[in-house]
Formats: sequence, structure tokens, C-alpha cells
Amino acid sequence: MNANRDIVGLVLAAGLSTRMGRLKQLLPIAGCPIVCKVAEVMRSRLNRVVVVLGHRAEDVAAALSGSRVECVVNDRYREGMLSSVQCGLKTIGHEQGFALSLGDQPSLQPETVDAVLAAWAGSDKGIVLPTYNGKRGHPVIIGRQYVAKIMALGEGVGLNKVTRGFPDDTLELALDAPEILEDMDTPADYERELMRQQKGAG
Repeated sequence: MNANRDIVGLVLAAGLSTRMGRLKQLLPIAGCPIVCKVAEVMRSRLNRVVVVLGHRAEDVAAALSGSRVECVVNDRYREGMLSSVQCGLKTIGHEQGFALSLGDQPSLQPETVDAVLAAWAGSDKGIVLPTYNGKRGHPVIIGRQYVAKIMALGEGVGLNKVTRGFPDDTLELALDAPEILEDMDTPADYERELMRQQKGAG
């Protein structure tokens, strides 16, 4: 099985950025909007990537116009992350599953995506989750057999209803990659990422 062909990437970039105080998807990291950086990392490893937009969708879509990704708009984005996952899943066609990442993880590395894809391809599990120090992060790969279950989840229920609901069909992949846990919600988080990028460039 060619995991890169059989998996579609879903990047969630619909949120309000309330705690950040400004639209975090478009904050620059090394001269590139954060959401573009995440999308390009995913697209470098997957044949198809869908970015789910919501708040200020037109602005984020414009920033992504040079990227090789598809954009869909979640009109229910104020309901939370699950609504964006469900919106993205409506785009799945022949793919055997999806790799879910967050649009505010600018330190996500291509090698991390490679590791999760390789674990998926080498396993018979329907859910593959990367971990760091025992904590689960992103990107997570979920097989298409769970799409109907996710679509049936109601408001107020998180995706973990599925990702923690089938332990016998779940592979936890331990990685030395702390960035799988680190998204960006506050100005302090953004400063952390700026410092990390500067060190990486130094």
C-alpha cells in the first residue's frame, strides 16, 4: 500500500484565535504564514491535503493561494474542532484514511509525518497516534472505517470519543519530537515558536 496516496491530509485552520488576540493562522514564521508552513509540510509528504477554514476564511484562503492544497470552509467553526474535522471528512474520496494536523503547529517536521505514515503503512491498526513522553499529539492517522463514527458524533463530543474509544485498534508511536504536542494559542506560544525557528536557522 502506498500510504502517501491512500491518506488525505486534513489541516485544521478555522479557529477564532481568541487567546492569541490576532489571527494566529496568518502570523509569520520565517517570513511565511504559519498555516502555509504547516500545509506545505503536509503536502510535501501527501498527494492531497485539504485545509479547513472558518474564521476570516477569505484571508486565510488568500494566504494559501500559492500552496498546493484544497480549501474548504466550515460554516459551523464556532462549534469547535470536531465540526471542522467533520467538514473536512466530507471531502474524502477513495482514500483509506486521513492524517489530521493542526494549522498552528509551525514546528511540525516532514520527518515526523514520514514516521507516522510509515507506522500506518506497516501496521494493521486503524488509528495511529504519535506520542512524546507518553502524551498524544498530531498528526494522527485515522482509517476510513471510522469516518462514519466521527460524522455521527454530536456537538459537545470530542474526537477523542473515537481516538480513545478503540484501544485494540490503536497504535501509539513514541517519537522524540516534542513539537507534536505544541500548538499555538497565546502570544507566549508564538514567542516560543519564533525563538525555536531562530535557533534552527542559526
